[in-house]
Amino acid sequence: MSGRKKKAVAERCRYCHRRLDPGDPEHKRFWPFCGERCKMAELGLWFQDRYVISRAVDQVSDDAAATPPKPLKTGGMPE
Repeated sequence: MSGRKKKAVAERCRYCHRRLDPGDPEHKRFWPFCGERCKMAELGLWFQDRYVISRAVDQVSDDAAATPPKPLKTGGMPE
């Protein structure tokens, strides 16, 4: 190794790209957004179908397919 330190990459809000201050409790509360406004604005984009999941819903990962669900007891609760 060269002994160089990695530069800390400033985190930014996923919606407005404003820098996030890691010491600010408001930013910790809404991470990865800078505040309530950006959090709700991005949620609105999901509701308007501006964002989509790139694979079909019926495609399952190998891990999920390997573990079958447990049968229900007669009381209706999972084991």
